[in-house]
Amino acid sequence: MIEKPKKKKKRAKRKLSRTAEFFKAAFIILVIGTILRIFVVTPYEVSDNSMQSSLLAGDFLMTSQLAYRFDKPKVGDLILLEHPLKLGQKLSRRIVAVEGQRVRIESKVVYVDDKPLPDFATAKHSDNRILPREFSDRDFMSSQIVTPGHVFVMGDNRDQTEDSRDFGLVPTANIKGKGLFVYFSWTLDPNAPKMESPYIVPAIQIFFYSLYTFPSRVRWDRFFI
Repeated sequence: MIEKPKKKKKRAKRKLSRTAEFFKAAFIILVIGTILRIFVVTPYEVSDNSMQSSLLAGDFLMTSQLAYRFDKPKVGDLILLEHPLKLGQKLSRRIVAVEGQRVRIESKVVYVDDKPLPDFATAKHSDNRILPREFSDRDFMSSQIVTPGHVFVMGDNRDQTEDSRDFGLVPTANIKGKGLFVYFSWTLDPNAPKMESPYIVPAIQIFFYSLYTFPSRVRWDRFFI
């Protein structure tokens, strides 16, 4: 009769020990994840088609914050950058010229150091029209030299993007990471519930809507590309 309470105490201690171990492991994972998030990698959700077809709206891109601590940005690199004119807004673009290089655009053709830049395999033109220089800077740009500490970037979807043709050169300090791979992708749904006041109800609606539509919206073929 005396042994039973001891067994209950032992079981209670084991449960407490397991619970403590669980929370300890969860805390360690949280700390490691936070450190990685702050100092090593940055996830980024693509919200438009400026980088189509290398990136699609609804792709989640993993980027490395350490890439340019040991190396300089190079032509062709896919980068995550902070918009030079809009504080806090992030964009994914491709570097087409680095400091010291001269870049210009003539009839959609990009020239770097007076040589046509071969289009990257992912680059595309969705509009075959060539807009006159006096009406648009899209297809023509005067020659300019990329100044030290800057890069010139463009979207892969050359005719439907905002890039250095619009906001100018990008300071290398604005580069937040180098693109690594797409770790998740799904089709954006314009009819999905939106987060708005009073927030609690929309949050519940978004959760259940996403749960219900998840299987049909996920683009499995774009994982880890």
